[in-house]
Amino acid sequence: MSSSPVAGPRFGPRVIATAAVVLTSVALAVLAAYVFLRDPYWSLRWTVDLKVYLAAGQTVRDGQSLYDLVVQSPLYGPMPYMYPPLTAILFFVPLSLLPIGAASLVWNAVSLMALGAVVWITLGIAGIRDSRAKVVLTVVLLVLTAWLLPVRVQLIAGQINMFLLLLVLLDFRKPFGRWMGIGIGIAAGLKVTPLIFVGYLVFTKRWKAARTAVLAFLGTVLVGFLVKPSDSATYWGGLVLHASRAGGVFDTPNQSMVGAMSRVLRTDVFAPWWFALLGLVALYGLFVATLAFRRGADFLGFSAAAITGLLVSPVSWEHHWVYVIPLMIWLAVWAYQKRAVGVAIGTALLSVVFTVRVFMIVGIQESPPRPMDLAVWQQVIASLFPVTGLLLLLLGPLWIRRNFPPVHAAPDGTVPQQVAIIPQARRSTEDREMVG
Repeated sequence: MSSSPVAGPRFGPRVIATAAVVLTSVALAVLAAYVFLRDPYWSLRWTVDLKVYLAAGQTVRDGQSLYDLVVQSPLYGPMPYMYPPLTAILFFVPLSLLPIGAASLVWNAVSLMALGAVVWITLGIAGIRDSRAKVVLTVVLLVLTAWLLPVRVQLIAGQINMFLLLLVLLDFRKPFGRWMGIGIGIAAGLKVTPLIFVGYLVFTKRWKAARTAVLAFLGTVLVGFLVKPSDSATYWGGLVLHASRAGGVFDTPNQSMVGAMSRVLRTDVFAPWWFALLGLVALYGLFVATLAFRRGADFLGFSAAAITGLLVSPVSWEHHWVYVIPLMIWLAVWAYQKRAVGVAIGTALLSVVFTVRVFMIVGIQESPPRPMDLAVWQQVIASLFPVTGLLLLLLGPLWIRRNFPPVHAAPDGTVPQQVAIIPQARRSTEDREMVG
């Protein structure tokens, strides 16, 4: 009597990708510590922000005020805690139970896992459906993007931005997802800058998603008041608007328009016309994002909104620019799909801009004792990120109009989204089940 063979366990592409991302992230975190702790420049900056976060976690555990906390850095001087109370409660209270070495390794490994999730989601949005190709590309791109300058600085300082990017990107897997807005709201409750995406939802008339984002944001604020009422009142009562607590806005790593203007005008005092200019840039950037959405390219709208937020924020440190990573991946896939040489060259140039710290190579100071007296070419080098962001917003509408023909709204008001998918001879059951 013969017996039928027993099928062994099958692992879907998500399980395989998750395991590969976890192992790769841990290896990269260990490698980053090994490389940067042996570099005379970066070793002085290693865990500079994470130490403040760990102190904030300890402060919460001790029942003291978060906003009386000041950590003295040998390099940067007094460093206060900058984020809402909820961020310290969720992330830094448990992390503060570990010694600094273990905490930095855990924090960076999990940050890189979040980057791997960002890569996986972006590949899905770009139309990669072959499961094997998607797993391999996720690991390869995780390794490559880990050495982009925004990610390197994030790992060196021990920053939080990768988690915010992941939360926001989860909302843009589908233009009209049922729960769209929750990720944006939670991210904004952890750090207010993602509120720019609520503006994008409003401009594209996705009222339900905008309402969900606002309610999720208010929910995080409410939880903060329930757990740390005094600190929440201090933060949301006005401290949130004090951008000067983040450091000198004219410091070269501040790659926002405000940072660029401060360096050009040699002052960190906001003039009224600064606000008018930033308002115009915000409106124009959201116009570009809305144009992309109406042409069926919601992901490009998300990217335009992200760049707009980075430009108009008073402080956008280099590590804040992790939001360009999904755009670069998407453009690389587009260039391959369409055999678009121009897009491939543009993506390569973006990779150079966001990999090489050019201002340091030419001898421009990172944190000057006073605003720097720079020549015109030096001003451009010192503000490569905002210059690149402005160029993308200026050239973006021309490229979108050329490559995305107008689409007509459905009877319910939704706009069909155009997705470029690499042709496949066949698609497996697992592929069809994968989301974004």
